[in-house]
Amino acid sequence: MKVTKGHLLVGAGALALTQTLSLWAPDSFGGPAYAATAAQAAPDESEGGEGGEGGGENGGAPSSYALNATDPGKWAYDAAPEIDAYVKGVAAQYGQAASEGKTLAAAIDALLSDPSPATLAGARQAWTSARPAYLKTEAFRFYDGPIEAVEGEINAWPMNEAYIDYTVDAPQGGIVNDPAAGVDAATLAGMNQKADEADVTTGWHAIEFLLWGQDLSAAGPGDRPYTDYLPGTPATDKRRAYLKAVTQLLVTDLDGLAAAWNTADSGPYAAGFRALPTREAVGRILNGIAILTGHELRSERMAVALDSGDQEDEHSCFSDTTHQDFVYDFAGIEAVYHGRYGNEDGPGLDGLIRRLDPAQADRIDGLMTDAAAKIAALGDPWDQVLAAPPDSSSRVAAEAAVQALGDLATELKAAGRTLGVLVQVPGF
Repeated sequence: MKVTKGHLLVGAGALALTQTLSLWAPDSFGGPAYAATAAQAAPDESEGGEGGEGGGENGGAPSSYALNATDPGKWAYDAAPEIDAYVKGVAAQYGQAASEGKTLAAAIDALLSDPSPATLAGARQAWTSARPAYLKTEAFRFYDGPIEAVEGEINAWPMNEAYIDYTVDAPQGGIVNDPAAGVDAATLAGMNQKADEADVTTGWHAIEFLLWGQDLSAAGPGDRPYTDYLPGTPATDKRRAYLKAVTQLLVTDLDGLAAAWNTADSGPYAAGFRALPTREAVGRILNGIAILTGHELRSERMAVALDSGDQEDEHSCFSDTTHQDFVYDFAGIEAVYHGRYGNEDGPGLDGLIRRLDPAQADRIDGLMTDAAAKIAALGDPWDQVLAAPPDSSSRVAAEAAVQALGDLATELKAAGRTLGVLVQVPGF
């Protein structure tokens, strides 16, 4: 895959935007641990300078999400129901993602047990079906949550596929064809993005490439043959071991996230989040969806690819399922905003904003509806949109979706002032 400067910002995004208010710190490989009490993690609102801003616009992190005010009664609202619904919703969504990960692992075990066109197709379908549950969790990123410790291991992108396995330009390339390279989970995790952010070895997209292979078609996804998984040669045996290990690592990471947010047994991060001062918690919730809307989804995943017009600049390029990425990322944004978490439905940010500024709530509702419709209407597969002429209907529709996300991000950032929280969206 060609790697562009614009692309590299995506892999770095989670790190650049990780906040200094860290409740979470890694204690071992794949094993984040609760590292501070809520009181230690929430600085006094007087810190952070004017308006609570402790950082600049170039990746600096706020010392507090709570804006300052001379009036002690300003922003004195109760958001306990919304915060509780969020914690329960996050726990449920990570639980579903972990469950889908195990279903994917079972399909990959079936492929490795009996490689055939049918079992390869089944593994591919399992990957595609498992993705939506994880994509919805991306609305829980961009603050100091447990995802920040493992996001690069789970969903790093873009990736240099030649770092993993053969490509048309390097038929004997990659870790799979290197006799000296190990493919156990710990080794692969240690190699992930070690020298270059595009040298991705783990996560959804590594598994995607191992299932589909390089996308060389202008009209469809990659077409790796099932014979790549027949045992008996050094390359196929190693590829089999690689796919097994990287899938198990994904399952382990997803299980860890579900455990961190598990409210039934007082999951360590869930408990700390609930104990945060109101606006520190609300600030995290709002930043998660605002940054995903305006920066990660709008800019890094859509606008960069539209600007280059290169089909390799799409998020899930090997499987040609990038449209699904857009739809379910936005579904995660909507879920948080409206408090619609499936079996854990509860009050969301919409009701909280409506109590404080009904007109703003109406504007956001309209912008949400508009953006959702424009994303749903995007051309599929996405690489065909990228290949279309600039004045084509599909490209015009895509540019309209980018604009709609920008408009929504602008209003979500403005909602921060309504709620008394700092919202930092790169570019806004």
